[in-house]
Amino acid sequence: MSDEPVLERLIADGFVRRQSNRCVPAERWHAAVARAATSLLARGEDLDDLRVPVAWALSETYGECTNDEDLVQMVALMTPLTAVAPDLSPSPCGAGRGPG
Repeated sequence: MSDEPVLERLIADGFVRRQSNRCVPAERWHAAVARAATSLLARGEDLDDLRVPVAWALSETYGECTNDEDLVQMVALMTPLTAVAPDLSPSPCGAGRGPG
């Protein structure tokens, strides 16, 4: 089964962007997963498994608007992207912000 439609949905929704020949998490995704982690920590959850805040962020965003199969694919796609540290190098235009 191809995860291309799910990836295209994440791109269209502003969570992922294409950079050269790879996909990277967008600023909107970093904000969503940060809100999820904050919410989970406030509930006393253990965040040893990165899939937990990733799944929470996706669930909060898509709720009942997506089926279980797509949600599982989204978690599988977004977890490794989230695990990679964002590129914080200055942007080419000199704004001093990393891509996002």
